[in-house]
Amino acid sequence: MRGKAGHPAPERELARLSALWFGLFGGFAAWTVQTLVNLPVAAHGCFPRMEPLASPVTEVRGAASAVSVLAVLVSAAAVLVAWRTWSRTRQEHQQSSGSGSTEGQWAALLETGEGRTRFMALAGVLTSGAFLLITIATACAIFLVQPCAG
Repeated sequence: MRGKAGHPAPERELARLSALWFGLFGGFAAWTVQTLVNLPVAAHGCFPRMEPLASPVTEVRGAASAVSVLAVLVSAAAVLVAWRTWSRTRQEHQQSSGSGSTEGQWAALLETGEGRTRFMALAGVLTSGAFLLITIATACAIFLVQPCAG
């Protein structure tokens, strides 16, 4: 007789799938957009035609700053969403009872998938947290690097 085994991620209803994916990839996506927008904007500000400019177009720093602030905000939101999801699923673990050998085997099989929601949320905290720091460092380059130096 098989014991009734629970789902390996019993608190999965507490975490929306969209929140898990945003927490996991939101910081990376924000940094990617920041890089893909700011590099061409900065390059065009210093070299709009065949000859480079002595000083950059004045709107370059403002546009790059706006994109960077938005990227930092999105990255911070991704970290917060991942943290909130991770906190909500803190009790996610499999309650296994070892009363019978068959029931113990089912519980052991379930343990390999235990905590998928919590794992994905924690991975989101770590990756989006790292990309938040990278996004801030990239934003600092706007103010620390002299434009059109060459």
